[in-house]
Amino acid sequence: MPHLSDAEINDAATAIRRGMEVYVHREHGRMLIADDPERNVRADPEVFEAIMQDISTDPDAYIHIERMPTPDALQIMKDFTDRVRNQELWQALTYALKRPHPFQTFKAELEGFPKNYELWRDYRQVRYRKYVQDVIAADQRP
Repeated sequence: MPHLSDAEINDAATAIRRGMEVYVHREHGRMLIADDPERNVRADPEVFEAIMQDISTDPDAYIHIERMPTPDALQIMKDFTDRVRNQELWQALTYALKRPHPFQTFKAELEGFPKNYELWRDYRQVRYRKYVQDVIAADQRP
């Protein structure tokens, strides 16, 4: 059973949020984070290939923590919006979630409220950390 430190869980949550591939070795908990060059032009293709090659030698030894499904990520945004006390911001975020490109629109609306933007970042990170922990815990169940 892998045991990840708080810092490792945080790193995995950040990587997942940024669209990277995260793998955790089931026995010793070694974590591999691969940034796919097809999704991120700044990613190093050689590093990605080396990590994927390492995993392909024994794929069953790793837990693959996939990107959070879009409906779940949207739910995090909705949950945060429900916690907002500023009426103007609440209305802007509620509208942003109904418009095309809700992720971009939501972020753009929040940027006009720096204090709330920081609260959003903290809230989002907590929820992504929980997602990582849940995926690892689900893998441990028989």
